[in-house]
Amino acid sequence: MGLLVTDVGLEKKTDGHELKKHAATIHCSNTLSLLQRKISNALLYHAYKELLLKEEHEITIRELCKLIAYNGNNHSAIKDALKGLLSTVIEWNVINDVTGMEDWTASSILASVSLKGPVCLYAYSPRMKQLLHSPAMFGKINLFIQSRFKSSYGLALYENCIRYRGLGFTKWFEIDMFRKLMGVPEDKYSVFRDFKRRVLDKSIEEVNTYSDLIVVPEVWREGKQVVKVRFSMKDRARKTRLGAKVVLKAGQADHAEEDLLIRMTRDYGLQPEQARQVIEEHEREFILEKMKVIELSQNFQQGKVNNLAAYLLSALRHDYQVAKTSQMKLAEQRVDNIHLESDIRKWRIISKKIQKSYLFYREQIIDQFVQQLDRVHYSHFMQDFRDFSADTLQTILKLQRNKYNQDTVMEAPQMKAMLRQFALKMLPDLPENIISIEQFIEDLPEKSRKAWYELQKYENA
Repeated sequence: MGLLVTDVGLEKKTDGHELKKHAATIHCSNTLSLLQRKISNALLYHAYKELLLKEEHEITIRELCKLIAYNGNNHSAIKDALKGLLSTVIEWNVINDVTGMEDWTASSILASVSLKGPVCLYAYSPRMKQLLHSPAMFGKINLFIQSRFKSSYGLALYENCIRYRGLGFTKWFEIDMFRKLMGVPEDKYSVFRDFKRRVLDKSIEEVNTYSDLIVVPEVWREGKQVVKVRFSMKDRARKTRLGAKVVLKAGQADHAEEDLLIRMTRDYGLQPEQARQVIEEHEREFILEKMKVIELSQNFQQGKVNNLAAYLLSALRHDYQVAKTSQMKLAEQRVDNIHLESDIRKWRIISKKIQKSYLFYREQIIDQFVQQLDRVHYSHFMQDFRDFSADTLQTILKLQRNKYNQDTVMEAPQMKAMLRQFALKMLPDLPENIISIEQFIEDLPEKSRKAWYELQKYENA
């Protein structure tokens, strides 16, 4: 029998190995190596629960190596990486929206480190501890996923994208700033063509191969020059966790993979390289499921699909599901008398009112939560939101210039809606303050509750 293993040969569970990392420590300009980035994240993960309780933290070298999936015996490389973290300075700026003054802070990643035999002792500065323990905005870094990366550029891109997960795309990064965020020295790859080939393309390939995200770059040109870049994102469509292998009996794995390769190349027209890439990125059951979806589709059965290869790749990318038209028709046929139709109309009217009330409640909670942030966090949050929403903001000012200006544009409904969505993603404590719609409904009058549940029962029949 096979074992459930990762590509680094360790039996691995991903649950609980997730680090909340402050945006300032993600979006920082430095030239950290891949090993330094991994060690920095692992040390913070290990210390996080006692970050404010202890002046100094300790971890064995063996445990540190396990957290970063480091299999070598070269502990001097670990020592050199730790020394580099002592000399790497992170700086962050917060602009006060009221005074316009800049709050600037800087600190080394580690304040001190000591190796005593098999034990590593390390400490953070008071400023760094304050920043790291109560992040107003954060990205979640999965230590198992980070262990898969092969280059510092790939891991840097993943960290700078993961913070915007759920929003669909990152903010626009000025190209000079993005080079610094990726850790590219000033004297390297100054021509964008070289930067794209040596850094951008390779880091995108790593993120799309090793992480739980699929990212696609967008560039902003002024004339022929690329001045900004951002990334659209979506979650990888997988049915099992990243890194898991299908457990097959001895001798079955090669045959199963070979059969799948033959089917994709012979029946679906994929090139051998494309088919192997698909198998690398997706589980076998997931691929077979999407083939079934295609073969049950009306277009396929009527011979109207001209490019099966493209259809399969799109089905994998977008997680196509079997059409539910037959179920919908069956549900509609059940409405066979005037009384039921009348009840359904009433239920829908009441349900829409409930949804509207719940939405109003959510908006109030989000607005209040943002306004109650302390001065530093509020300034940091609003500055980050303005960066993220710059395109939308400028569009509103251009198209509705008679209604809004720079001082009032945040009152535009589009900006308010975007701010609330941004807050839900970036403020980790906010969702806990919002009750679910099910809890909300329990406090409503019986007539409203009954209408809601009757409509749900009918629509799910």
